[in-house]
Amino acid sequence: MTNLIQRTLAALILIPVILALVHWGGVVGLFLPAIVIGLLAQGEFYRMFPDTWKRFSSRVALLAGALVIAGLGQMARGRLSPDTLLSLFFMLLILLLALSVLSGDEQDRTGGFPLLLTGVVYIPTGVGMVLLLRGLPGGEGFVIYLLGLTWIVDILGYVAGKSFGRQKLSPALSPKKTWEGALAGVAGGLFWGLSVHRYFLPAISMQETVFISLFISVWGQVGDLCESAFKRAAGIKDSGSMIPGHGGVLDRIDSLLFNSVALYAILALFEGYSSRVWL
Repeated sequence: MTNLIQRTLAALILIPVILALVHWGGVVGLFLPAIVIGLLAQGEFYRMFPDTWKRFSSRVALLAGALVIAGLGQMARGRLSPDTLLSLFFMLLILLLALSVLSGDEQDRTGGFPLLLTGVVYIPTGVGMVLLLRGLPGGEGFVIYLLGLTWIVDILGYVAGKSFGRQKLSPALSPKKTWEGALAGVAGGLFWGLSVHRYFLPAISMQETVFISLFISVWGQVGDLCESAFKRAAGIKDSGSMIPGHGGVLDRIDSLLFNSVALYAILALFEGYSSRVWL
């Protein structure tokens, strides 16, 4: 009960702040919060693995992650071309590879590069994609739709799993997650999509909204399971303790990291959306 109260209070405080930033702040208002959230989550990810966290290269990886988010934010504002961003991104990865390998030791000649690379790609990309979505025509609606769907899937999955969940979804990765909770989350995501379609996705057909909502409702739970796999490998329950009742920042955005990339990819590939470039 205490945990549920803490989760509820944290949500009541954070959700209005986030929605206010999305509505009134736009890409500019979300820019610094996105970098801070990305750094906190990426730092939590590296701290799961002390051998990686103690390396100087992990700090360089944090800087690289912040630059990736900043680059995506500038691209969302039309101030950075995709070619420039890709060049920066690959240069950062090569620099991180060189630094990691050259500082490696007898036990690990890679210098922890696989985990460092995972942290740079996995977290900053997902956070930065929210900025790209906000920068699209109708971007406010896309982001609110995405956040609402992610939250509803998470809440219904948690409540249904606690209340009547019996069949374990993936005991090896996350013993508490159940098929009943997962299906309830998908149903909630679909209901959300159908309910807000005319308000937040007016340019998307109803049939496409059904597909997008179903796909993202499932895909976000894959992201949740992936983070659970990392925590299981590290032997910890939560990525951190910054948010009462929820754990760490990464625990809160694990599904969103997958969902933001999926939604932007769908819009770009099938709906013809693209970031503005005013160069």
